[in-house]
Amino acid sequence: MSGRMVMFSDGNITFMYRVGGIAVHGGRLLVERDVRHGFCFVPGGRVEYGESAVEALAREAREEFGEDVQIGRLVITADNLFELDGVRYQEVGLYFLMEFASGSGILAHEGAFEAEEPGLQYQWLPLDDLEDANLQPAFLIERVRAIPRAAEYIAHADP
Repeated sequence: MSGRMVMFSDGNITFMYRVGGIAVHGGRLLVERDVRHGFCFVPGGRVEYGESAVEALAREAREEFGEDVQIGRLVITADNLFELDGVRYQEVGLYFLMEFASGSGILAHEGAFEAEEPGLQYQWLPLDDLEDANLQPAFLIERVRAIPRAAEYIAHADP
């Protein structure tokens, strides 16, 4: 891979192509918490040029967790428009089911545990606590509680 993320800006809006992994285990969702901004999101990252979405999610999982995960089916394709730190973003996000091997140490974690990137932490959150945890994008909350049977397309814009 080139190591270059599919992300560019025209000065007014920044475009990103992102993948996310929906890992639900024991009634809990694995999230990454952005400590500085006070929200959380599902693990994943930006797709690199020349890389498929599934390859990108598998790579991100290896980088973040040090192990291979099973990438399942596509659940959501989303056009997501939002603002963060005064920057407007247009994100195309593909969200896949993601499973850890039954013997994975990740499954045994309780509470917050450190991520590779400074300022980020992982945590298994009970599905009932997703609103309080400020899961973003917010459309994920109802969809991880009841995984859609067929892939959905969502267009979402923060007010």
